[in-house]
Amino acid sequence: MSRTPRPRLAMRVGEHLVGAPPQRATPRAVAVLSTVHGGSTFTWEEWQLLAHDGSDVWVEYDHDTRDVTLLHPTEPWPPVVDLSGLQTGRTLGLTLEGRQHTLTVREHGTGRVEHVEGQFAEPFAVGQEVEYVDLSARGTIVSIERTTGPLGPVTSVYHGRRLDSAEQKRLFGRRVAPRTVPGGRFVAFAVAAVVLLGLGSCAARAASGSASCTPRSVVTTSPTTGQVATTDDGTCVRRTVYGGGGGGLGK
Repeated sequence: MSRTPRPRLAMRVGEHLVGAPPQRATPRAVAVLSTVHGGSTFTWEEWQLLAHDGSDVWVEYDHDTRDVTLLHPTEPWPPVVDLSGLQTGRTLGLTLEGRQHTLTVREHGTGRVEHVEGQFAEPFAVGQEVEYVDLSARGTIVSIERTTGPLGPVTSVYHGRRLDSAEQKRLFGRRVAPRTVPGGRFVAFAVAAVVLLGLGSCAARAASGSASCTPRSVVTTSPTTGQVATTDDGTCVRRTVYGGGGGGLGK
């Protein structure tokens, strides 16, 4: 059974994030979603925060690309209602905050809500499906989501930008994205190889015989003459690294 994905950003629902003045924000909820493309499952998380000016902002973290994106709700012109025609590669002209943008559809799919913490302004529930379209052009990012709530379908449009480590610290007072180890996959492989070699070496030493152990001395007494004799038994005696009693190495 696969494990339910969990949030990975260094934020907690309800905590106060204090960045460079006047930046302050409080995470109110987070959802982790998944989608399947080409037989592989991809996950990401969406945080809804209450900003210092009382507005709602969103932070999205992609578990695969590891991009952190800051998003603000927006009302584009013309309004986006039907997502069916927004296929990957298509261009779309939208006016956002008074500026005209020609955006390209990068991805169009359906996500499933896997995990929820906190209370969203628009309720998210585990198992709920969310249709989404991601568009971009020259550093401008637009995310469109369509959900079905108690009052019917709701389409939301968000305008945002990527956040590097410096921007994360400025807005939230710290880096919130998980740190990555350069060459992480190679390092993990190398560590595994060292462990396996170590286990093989231990096994070889254990099977090597008298070179690493001392024969046991056996003392016997003759029942008729009472004479005491000492002989060497082939059984080896090895001292464990755990000395007993203390429970720790060498104790």
